[in-house]
Formats: sequence, C-alpha cells, structure tokens
Amino acid sequence: MTTADESEPTAREAFSLLGHEIRLEILLALLDGWRAVYTDPRSYADLMDAVGMRDSGKFNYHLDKLRGVYVREVEDGYVPTASVTALYRSVLAHRPTERTEYDPTAIDSDCPRCDAKAVLRYNRGFVSIECSACDDWAGFTYPFPKNGFETRNADAVARATVRRARHHIGMARTGQCPFCAGGTAVDIDLETTAADDQMIEIACDTCTFLVGVEPLQSLLTDNRVAGALADVGVDLERYDWELPTPAMRIKSRDPGRVVLEVDGEMGSATILVDETFSVRSVTTDR
Repeated sequence: MTTADESEPTAREAFSLLGHEIRLEILLALLDGWRAVYTDPRSYADLMDAVGMRDSGKFNYHLDKLRGVYVREVEDGYVPTASVTALYRSVLAHRPTERTEYDPTAIDSDCPRCDAKAVLRYNRGFVSIECSACDDWAGFTYPFPKNGFETRNADAVARATVRRARHHIGMARTGQCPFCAGGTAVDIDLETTAADDQMIEIACDTCTFLVGVEPLQSLLTDNRVAGALADVGVDLERYDWELPTPAMRIKSRDPGRVVLEVDGEMGSATILVDETFSVRSVTTDR
C-alpha cells in the first residue's frame, strides 16, 4: 500500500501545477464545452486568445507546465486529460467555497438498538445517520456531495447516500477503488469473526479511500448474494442497518473461509467467503 510519505511528492506536484492564474485560465478554457473523448481540440491561437494572452513566450511556458498531466496535444490542437476533468468534477461536486447548512432531521427509519427515530446530519461533506436517543448504535456515515441536497429531502438524501455507499463498497471489495481505480485490499480479523460488532476494512493501495463496513453490507452488490437474499425474503430496498445481522463463523483459517448465515422471512441464505471477502458460494434453505 502506498504510504502518506510516498504519496506526498505526487500530490504536491499536482497541486503546484495549478498554482498560477494563467494555468487555471488555460484549463478552464479547455474545459468549456468538454464532451469526454468527443471534445473538439482548441488550436494554440484560439486557446491563447481565450485566455487573453498576448505574450506567446509566457503563454507557452505555462502551457508546457500542463502538457502531459492536464493537457494533451493532439493533431488539431489541445484537449484536457481525464485527470483534470476528474479534478474539475470534484471541485464542482464539493464546492469548497460554499457551506451547506443542514439541521439534524429525523428520517423514516429507527435505531436498530433502541427503536428511537434515526436522525440525518451533514457535516464536513459526510452524511451521518445516528440514533436520536441512545449511543449504543455506531450509526452510518459516508461522504456525499452537497449537490445531492438540492432536489432531495432528508429521506431521499439518506437513501441516495446508502445506494452510493453500496456501489462504491461493492467495487472496492472486488479490487477496484471507486475514486482512483487503484487496487484495494480487504482486512478482516479471523480471530474475532464471530463478534457481534465485527467490521471489515477496505483500503485503497493508492489514494485515501478507506471504509469500515459490516460484513453483509460489503456483499450486497454481488448478484448471487442479492438473489439469494431476495429468495429468502430479505428486502434489499431497506436501509443497510435495517437488514438482518448475519451469524458468522470461521469454517477454516488456512485457507481462510468465513460463513455468513442470514435469516429472512422465507428461509435462510448461507454465504461462504474467503479471506479477501470474495464470494465462494451461496446457498439457500427455504
């Protein structure tokens, strides 16, 4: 896994390339009308004119700084790379100069520990679902861009965040970081697998993606698991914290094999996973 010390030079270099107004203007001009791989290139003269530059030497100096990383030269001019478009989307999604105020709001769900109303909070770009009455439930939290609040009420935000988390966690569990496409690793403590509060940790080898998640939650996007749960009457439209808590046991330590047994209204599903939490088999008993 890449350490913070190893990543710092790369991050520092990436940020430093944007540390000049002319370079920002070049990138914004290229991003205007961006259409992924169908983006029309802008010629040198057109790009220079769009930035409002008259000094070709100065303009070329800053353009050269961006070449390869954020700007690619093609036959008919220049186009933005996927790196800068990803950065641009991230800035628009999180808009760091704007602050979203959102008062704690009750949602249509209950605490799985005490049955009191669950409450949605929004802080530092994270949606958190907590109990309104007790501290026994760890709750749910996941990053959610503030754009998502513009057309949704609290319940819709909660559901959108859960769907987003499921999708990202499903990708990460199967080896791909949902943010940088780097490799991911799953960590599970086989010595404490049977504990009620067991969590697995999924971390990216390259960027800062890191989640701690309940075992069943990490498997919900697997088609075999989803199908088996539906067959035994588990409603996957429910929030993750409303789903049944599986009974877990170690089948073997070498090789690592863990069994999750989930009871539904019409039977039970048995899921066998290995030490990387890859699904080995799924069976149902109705």
